Amino acid sequence: MTDSVQDAPAPTAAATPADSLWRVEIIAPPGLETALAEELRHLTGEAISDRPFGASGELSSAGVYQILADSLIAARVYLPVARGHVSDADALYDWVASVDWSAHLNADDSLAISATGGNAALRHTGFIATRIKDAIVDQFRDATGRRPSVDTEQPGLRLHCHVQAQGEASLAIELSNGSLHRRGYRQDGGEAPLRENLAAGLLWRARWTQVAAEGGTLFDPMCGSGTFLIEGALALLGQPDVMRRRRLGSPAWHGHDSATWTDVLEAAPRSWLDQPPSRESLTLFGQDRHPMQLAAAHANIERAGLGEVIEIHHADSFDSPCPDAVRTHETGLLISNVPFGQRIEDPYGDPEWTALCSRWVNCLPGWYWGILRAADSEGQWPLRFEKRLTVIHGGAEVDFLRGQFGEKSLRQPAGPHALARRLIEQGRRDAIPADDFANRLQKNLRQRKSLLKQGDTTMRVYDADLPDFKLAVDYYLTEDGEVWLDVQEYQAPKQIDPQKARARLAAATAAAVEVLGVDDDCVVVRQRSRQSGQQQYGRFGAEHIERVIRERDTRLLVNLTDYLDVGLFIDHRLLRDHIARLSRGKRLLNLFCYTGSASVRAAMAGALGTRSVDLSNTYLEWAERNFSLNGFEIGQEHRLVRADVIKWLAQPPADDERFDVIFLDPPSFSNSKSMDDTLDVQRDHPELINACMRYLAPGGVLIFSNNRKGFTLDPVVEKRFQLHDISRKTLPKDFSRTPERRFVCEIRSR
Repeated sequence: MTDSVQDAPAPTAAATPADSLWRVEIIAPPGLETALAEELRHLTGEAISDRPFGASGELSSAGVYQILADSLIAARVYLPVARGHVSDADALYDWVASVDWSAHLNADDSLAISATGGNAALRHTGFIATRIKDAIVDQFRDATGRRPSVDTEQPGLRLHCHVQAQGEASLAIELSNGSLHRRGYRQDGGEAPLRENLAAGLLWRARWTQVAAEGGTLFDPMCGSGTFLIEGALALLGQPDVMRRRRLGSPAWHGHDSATWTDVLEAAPRSWLDQPPSRESLTLFGQDRHPMQLAAAHANIERAGLGEVIEIHHADSFDSPCPDAVRTHETGLLISNVPFGQRIEDPYGDPEWTALCSRWVNCLPGWYWGILRAADSEGQWPLRFEKRLTVIHGGAEVDFLRGQFGEKSLRQPAGPHALARRLIEQGRRDAIPADDFANRLQKNLRQRKSLLKQGDTTMRVYDADLPDFKLAVDYYLTEDGEVWLDVQEYQAPKQIDPQKARARLAAATAAAVEVLGVDDDCVVVRQRSRQSGQQQYGRFGAEHIERVIRERDTRLLVNLTDYLDVGLFIDHRLLRDHIARLSRGKRLLNLFCYTGSASVRAAMAGALGTRSVDLSNTYLEWAERNFSLNGFEIGQEHRLVRADVIKWLAQPPADDERFDVIFLDPPSFSNSKSMDDTLDVQRDHPELINACMRYLAPGGVLIFSNNRKGFTLDPVVEKRFQLHDISRKTLPKDFSRTPERRFVCEIRSR
């Protein structure tokens, strides 16, 4: 095993009695102070206390060296040599000069100094370190004519100073060889590498010791570069000799007890178990879907000397959540640093993650689990947890959740309908003022009642008009005469207290019911958030409330509870009117057709034929139901095609595949797992438009629409084709407050 951190030189002979006690301070990763103290008590058998920075205690030299050699959670080990008050640079110099440094190192040795903190007069840590160095070397120069050199890589003595804002300062010898998280096995940490000692601390808090003592195994379903697996193995087997030897710092310090350090190194490494398992009996498991991450993991595992202990495979956990080798273990710990890019932002839980957690519950009953994920997201994690711990990972706060798989592990969050009832009750009970919101809602309703008189059965009655109430309220009049409200809360920024945000949502929901005069039982509430992968297609729950509304002469199905959207973009209703008029006696191609509402409107207007293309089975089945509601059968005239639109358009059109009207309404962004690549409408629209124009019949028109914020049409498209912007013409009055939300234009060949 090789690493950039060199082996620590052997320490000098002890200048203090071997049986004297050293008062040391051991630094922990933030959030893992208790775990560190518990681990150190286990390793040394000595009295060690928790501290805000980690742990401390008066230990024998053997106890200190045991920590240096074998602690997996410790970050640094300090031996304080001076404490005092430093008001300015001169006071700092005098304070350091008051220490007899000849008792700690020789004039010909080297040193390195680091500093943290500061006060009004000592603002820069580099300056603090320089003044400390000046005081030490001046003392040696005055006494011997020689001075220690500075060596920041492998110094003979490493010092650290911390200055508090009030001027209190401490100066300590660092007995560790830099940060102890550097084991030496990792060269490439992958995309989101965990510090090794952070991983070890989380394993301790996840009860890995208890699980392993009961014969359980460790499984990381998204193992990345393998840090959890490697640290889990080291916790049971102990660190190899090459790792232990490099961990001693300040080798030139006169106080080192070289005989005791040698004794500790020659003894078997301490592990987290009193009776460690044999290497032959131990197998830990991991998998990841990214080949490059797995390559890094393989390399790290081999450098750590654990190739026969850890087994990793290429697999996507969403497809293969429980390898057969893992299922055979009656007990174990599933632990993972899940991808932060796949965020769980919806209050009802991400359907993909819910499904994955459900499969873990079923195939790993009784197992313990620990998941590291974005901070303040525990309310959306699908599993009930018994403990939440906030730690620092990559410079940011993240949450570590732990629990146990069992019959009641999966949460059963309220669906949109049940949530609405709860919020209405809360809003009335707490009586939180929402007068401004109610007044604006009344004003909007007065202005938009004319839409109902004109025959519209859907409209937006509120659209984030006020900064304190960032939500949308949509109004649906069903063909049975019911009025439903769909309240959509735009996700609040992280700095907003979630409890305050919920209270405000409750107040607004209760006010909307009163102002609009709808039945309490005819309201749904959802949270709008950025979706990835297949999230928009997944179901929220089992409430399943469907209604039929009429748009002009067309019956359309809306689902108020099951999905992120109800199945009808009501800001497109004038655009659908326009498409229906253009399609009379013509052939329509509807790309990214969603639930097919534009195709059905065209069919009702007398289109000769329609073809609707989408990748989602869910939406295509919905589209077929919409056609059926209006008396049309899917067949030769009206066809539904399940395909990736980009791939479908890439095929040259057949002679009978020319369309008079093409409706192209792509999503702003999509990374569906069913697609080979991502779709970005800003980047990809010129290619999409060019491909569509090949399918356009002579004299035909392409209607291109999207709702990406800040979208701009590529100048190449403007030069090549005739364009007519109809964004304003097709914007309903109830969406006029935010006209920039969408771009619609007609495109014809020159």
